[in-house]
Amino acid sequence: MTADPVCWYWPVQPPSRSMAQERFEAQMERNGCTPEEVRILWAMECAADAHVSSGAGTLAAWQDGRCAICGKVRDLVCDHDHLTGLVRGWLCQSCNAAEGTHHGADTIFERYRQRPPAAILGITDRYLNPVTGKEAEPALEADDADAWTDAASEDIGL
Repeated sequence: MTADPVCWYWPVQPPSRSMAQERFEAQMERNGCTPEEVRILWAMECAADAHVSSGAGTLAAWQDGRCAICGKVRDLVCDHDHLTGLVRGWLCQSCNAAEGTHHGADTIFERYRQRPPAAILGITDRYLNPVTGKEAEPALEADDADAWTDAASEDIGL
């Protein structure tokens, strides 16, 4: 039997603001930040939460710095469904890379895709591209035969 993503076992209620701040500060101190840097980073985190939709803030608070698949507290990246453009959850870089390449029928990654944190919490936010600042649009389904075709490789003889 394949393991379930650890987020399936977390209580649905996010931590209180004071608990989230305490954990955030402890994590930043472990990363070598000074108390002044921690104060500034927490203020920036609060400003970012106020700027993004309530769904994204709720998702980040609920995950509390934990990867939705392995549960480890690491630097996280925002995972999204490339077909729908919707955010699924926050993953560590290792799980995010593996999630994109493991498409077996009964893998932990497929189970995560079937019921990601956003679905657990009822969140339907579009992914915001950090480079362009634009929301992801739903993609048209492509044939697997076209999986290696993209605009960047056109006109260069590939």
